[in-house]
Amino acid sequence: MLQLIKKDIAIHKFQWLMYFAMLLFFMFLDKDAIFIIALMSAIITMNAFYADEQANGHKLWNALPFIRSEIVGARYSSLLVVTIICMSTVMMIEPIFKGGWELSLWKELIGSFVLMMLSGALCFPIFYWLSQRNVIFVLLILYILIVIAGAYSFYYLYLYLSDTLIIPQTLSDGKLFGFGLLIALCLYMLSWRLSIKIYKAREIL
Repeated sequence: MLQLIKKDIAIHKFQWLMYFAMLLFFMFLDKDAIFIIALMSAIITMNAFYADEQANGHKLWNALPFIRSEIVGARYSSLLVVTIICMSTVMMIEPIFKGGWELSLWKELIGSFVLMMLSGALCFPIFYWLSQRNVIFVLLILYILIVIAGAYSFYYLYLYLSDTLIIPQTLSDGKLFGFGLLIALCLYMLSWRLSIKIYKAREIL
């Protein structure tokens, strides 16, 4: 499975320079970290999905000594790896643009990680179920739009709950984000198992 994860990272080749330029552009515009990380992670992950479908990569991977659970597992793992790469890049560049790390940065980092797990848990089984070249592009665009909407919804919902004192009266930020991370992880693992079942039943043409 590690080889498949490396493939998902290496498949972008020089496109990583474009991704880095896009990330810098959004940071220059002073966009929220959760928006930048979620958007870039979604674009990179979906580009890998699209490249596989266009090249009929599933036929190749199934012809090699990989079981289908490994192929699915690599895709789920790659999303987390890409998200961590984007998080690390934002953390390294943040002090250059803002002269240091803002106190709210850790919340946005965890929030983006939770958001990517939730969006992946929701959409990946659909991709494996409807994964056909004539519809995959539309599905990927919808996924990116869902991630963007989720980023803003997550951010402004948190601000609203903070302003109305709902969060301070019930849970500390650490407990709240820890609870959200646990829920997202459980849903992600359930989605992972569901995608394996769907992919095992899929006929590779």
